[in-house]
Amino acid sequence: MNIAHGLFIAAAFLMLIDAIGYSLGAMRPIHQALAPSDRYLNRRLLLNLMLANAGLYFTSIFALSGAYLDGVTPRAGRIVMTVSLAACLYSAVTIPLLTPKDWRHAILRGVAAGLIVIGLIAA
Repeated sequence: MNIAHGLFIAAAFLMLIDAIGYSLGAMRPIHQALAPSDRYLNRRLLLNLMLANAGLYFTSIFALSGAYLDGVTPRAGRIVMTVSLAACLYSAVTIPLLTPKDWRHAILRGVAAGLIVIGLIAA
């Protein structure tokens, strides 16, 4: 395993930890805080929160796939990791811009983005 491969794996696991953290720590409080009295809107809110959570898991699994591919087919792995970088940067930028009080929630994705960049440079 080379340095880039290790960095990609670390970044993917940080993304997975971020997804798990959202599942355990953010979904329920957000849903309870907003809790619309209308049953349909309440379910719609829950659906949107679940879809956001699924997106976090999807991007982490996608990054894990890219880290794996980097060990087998480096060019393909680096393409996947570049797309994963875009997903990390999107979260790392939009969270502090749209909800400045929640800037801490962007840290793991920001660090993952940094690891991916270093891995791409080292490759």
